[in-house]
Amino acid sequence: MVRGFLNDRLNADVSRRRFIQGAAGLATISVLGASAGASAAETPKLGGQLNFLGWDGEHGGNVAKPFLEKNGIQLQASFQSAADEALTRFNTGGRGAMDLLTPNKDFQRAILASNVELFQPLDLARIPTAAGLFPAFKDAPWLVRDGKTYGIPIIWGDEPCVFNPAKWDKMPARYTDFADPKYKGQLVLLDDPFGNIWLYAVSLGMKEPSRLTAAELEQVIEAMLKMKPNVVTIGASHGDMADVLIRGDASIGIGGWAYQTLIAKEKGVKLVVGSPEVDGTFFWSDAYAIAADAPNLDNAYAFIDFMTSTQSNAALAKELGSGCTVEAAYDLLDPSVRDLYPYDNVRKPGGGILGTQIVVPPQENDGDIVGAPAWVEAWQTFKAS
Repeated sequence: MVRGFLNDRLNADVSRRRFIQGAAGLATISVLGASAGASAAETPKLGGQLNFLGWDGEHGGNVAKPFLEKNGIQLQASFQSAADEALTRFNTGGRGAMDLLTPNKDFQRAILASNVELFQPLDLARIPTAAGLFPAFKDAPWLVRDGKTYGIPIIWGDEPCVFNPAKWDKMPARYTDFADPKYKGQLVLLDDPFGNIWLYAVSLGMKEPSRLTAAELEQVIEAMLKMKPNVVTIGASHGDMADVLIRGDASIGIGGWAYQTLIAKEKGVKLVVGSPEVDGTFFWSDAYAIAADAPNLDNAYAFIDFMTSTQSNAALAKELGSGCTVEAAYDLLDPSVRDLYPYDNVRKPGGGILGTQIVVPPQENDGDIVGAPAWVEAWQTFKAS
């Protein structure tokens, strides 16, 4: 079972979404004339209830409003606080009462790979707007099993370093370089065991950075401890990290979020993004999926089709400060949001770099490979040291 192994990693994600809900100055794009229809062979019967369980904001409270009102659909939205919450609810009486879900790519990949029942394969003929996805998302490997597609990507992004350009021209070549004493009192990290350990495993040249032996994990923590004297604090969320950077208590956030630069700008503080040139960073994406035995299929398909339209996708990306997944939506974004993300990565088929990166470790030990509990324990050791 996959229960529990992504909590810490994805708690960082929910923090990002909650942070943006409270951020000032968020504008929305008016969604006018976007298609609300489906091209199913049978005419869909819209109206009534639609049950949503996913990340806060991805229900499109503002974006979907005209579609919901026009079609007489009452969206019942619940928000998850951990990646596996949908699976927990599904297995504890929720089956048959859940419609829309928004899994993170690594969680959905794990579910599909383990043959755990949660999602149902999608009839893409009922989501014609999905044809407009960037090439990387049309055949994303984390969404496909046995030739069937189980999700439609809605937003994506990365977690670069965010830093004060008045203090630093650029980031060092590798994450391990942050051990240099010149960074003392300058670093803030996100409380994210999987992301941080994965980045340092990459920096140390581990062949499979998400599949470490006990000895390799110990080597990673030893390298991180050399950097620890330079850390001011470990933020519980991306919002906490932004506050630390805006106050000037630290000048570099590792595993940050590009949207932090816009929030800082609104407060008169200039921050920029960059990542170690050799090591790079990692990427995430969330998708709309339909639960097995969903009771309101017509509403669910029509909702996904509407939200994947060009205008809706652009509006949602802007509202959540994230990358759009529909190619034509790119042209509708303000450059201040559009330029936050490296879109060349999603113009390549097969998932691009999002498809090749697996950040989370196996849930349990796999031979010599240690599982997620060992990573979490190692992270706790790092924090306590």
